[in-house]
Amino acid sequence: MLQKNKKAVLISLLLLLSAFVLPATFMVRGQEETLFSFTLTTPSTNPSRQEWSEVIQASLKSVGIDAQRVIQDWDTIYDRSLDPPPEIVGKTFDDGGFDALFVGYALGVDADPFPIFHSSQTPPGQNYYSWVNEENDRLCTLIKETVDETERNGYIKEWQTLVHDESPTLALMYTEEVVAFDPTALQGAPFEANHYPIWPAVELMDLAPGTEQTTIVMAQTGPAPSEGLNPWVSTSYYDLTVFGAVFGKLMRIKNLETLEMEPELATSWSVADDDKTWTINLRQGVKWHDGTEFTAEDVKFTYTASMDEDLASQTGAFVEAIIGSPDNIEIVNDYQLIFHLPEPYAYFISGLLGASTTGWMIPKHVLESVPYAEWRTHTFNTGEGSYDVNGYTAFGPIGCGPYWYMAYDPITFTNYMGKNADYWEKDILEAAGLFEIEEYRVTFIEGSDAAITSLKLGDVDILDSQYLLETKVDSLEDPWGDYVRYEAFGVQELGINMEHPILGTGVDTPLGQQDPSKAAEAAKYVRQAISHLIPREIIIDTILDGFGTPAVTNTICTLTAGYDPSIESHTYDVELAKSLLAAAGYDTGVAPPADDFLSEYGLYLAVAVVVVVVAVGAVYFIRKK
Repeated sequence: MLQKNKKAVLISLLLLLSAFVLPATFMVRGQEETLFSFTLTTPSTNPSRQEWSEVIQASLKSVGIDAQRVIQDWDTIYDRSLDPPPEIVGKTFDDGGFDALFVGYALGVDADPFPIFHSSQTPPGQNYYSWVNEENDRLCTLIKETVDETERNGYIKEWQTLVHDESPTLALMYTEEVVAFDPTALQGAPFEANHYPIWPAVELMDLAPGTEQTTIVMAQTGPAPSEGLNPWVSTSYYDLTVFGAVFGKLMRIKNLETLEMEPELATSWSVADDDKTWTINLRQGVKWHDGTEFTAEDVKFTYTASMDEDLASQTGAFVEAIIGSPDNIEIVNDYQLIFHLPEPYAYFISGLLGASTTGWMIPKHVLESVPYAEWRTHTFNTGEGSYDVNGYTAFGPIGCGPYWYMAYDPITFTNYMGKNADYWEKDILEAAGLFEIEEYRVTFIEGSDAAITSLKLGDVDILDSQYLLETKVDSLEDPWGDYVRYEAFGVQELGINMEHPILGTGVDTPLGQQDPSKAAEAAKYVRQAISHLIPREIIIDTILDGFGTPAVTNTICTLTAGYDPSIESHTYDVELAKSLLAAAGYDTGVAPPADDFLSEYGLYLAVAVVVVVVAVGAVYFIRKK
């Protein structure tokens, strides 16, 4: 109760900033107008995210920024921000797009910024910020193509420094996650050991000793299908919890501590001395859920489809940047392919063939006759209706993973999946005492309190980590509830629309209007100011009870190889924020940073000037001699 009261008091104080500090600021400055306005977009499904967005809104208002806040469902957010139609890309919130978006990422294990930040990846790619920066592109390309790890990590450090300074994304925190579960049904150890990319594989979950339960229900904070159940038209975290059990990848993570990869639908791989020619050998005897054999034709079909402009896959531009074109995929025989890459890709195995965004294989014999324009509305993607494949009736996607898709209930927002009796790894897993779950269900329950109630009543067995249960772990008591806690491959951010005339291009800032050549510089000052108005540590300590670490950038987290701990996140500093806004031309009553620097470090500057004068005088004296 003491902790809960402390949290409530601290959050209330932050929220009251807008009521007390803002009028005082205006009184001193003698103004009644705000500096500028923009809109913060917050997803509707995460209560904690809504809390910290409210705190940040109050902090922005405290310095005279009129930050409006809207809460939207995921369909609207994808349509406006993450996967907008071409005519909406780069538009502001008032024009149908977005200004700044609170969103979380389930990160890959590689420090590869290319698929999210390179300018070639702007929508329909994943660079929803629409950030175009030559130095960023140069470093992203170098990171992608540099095979030597030491040299590559040097470029990663440079990239982190650049993004920290340019601030197209204001990373809030690297996440620690809490997964709640029913200990009478499941054991917790697999959640800690196999949580990448988001959940342990269902086939690796351990049933509790003595339980007779073979159906497991997972509740999550967002609906699936969201974008859909075809992995090549969805980048939704919530969709992945479903299709991740249905499909298979060529490669997978073997060990989270070492980040070691191992073959999954493949059996082995090799790369030539040129670091561009990769030979992949496939597993024989793997069957799609309709009984058709998985072959090299499916692999080539998967990546060929992903690169087609008509499909407009969010990850297609990235695949094309790595593979080049379908012509670079050579089928040797049914169980062997050779990828002829135009340039080396340092993360080819983990970042393409084994990634949670680009590793999933889809069946050629099912989808080759379906026009790309119809993939999103097809039952394969929606789970609504049925279709026939050579006498096999399907009610959703057909994969070759451990579970086959049974049905979707739109009334309860529940996906039903059954154990695949022909799964290629079935005998090995069962011999190890695993793969005991006969039916797996994923359902949508909005709100952590409702989800906890369902867990307590026995209606669900697992709660999605995105319920952010950090402050509710005391309520998870045996025998009906338990939890595990782990440091996650995840980050929460406030992403910026880099086409916004104040936040992105800067053309509507006072400095940008006065001197257009300095517009981009002014926008950077504004973004940095907003970042310094985010009380990261207070949010983590109060809203999340200490579960998390202040973040520096997206893509890279504390668990990622190449993470540089010497680059610190922006501090919460209201005066510095006002100073940066002043540098962008806004009247905040505070001098720009250069003046502050002279004031704070005047003594050091004076000493430096004396040293220089003495040195110059000495040189002059020697020369005169």
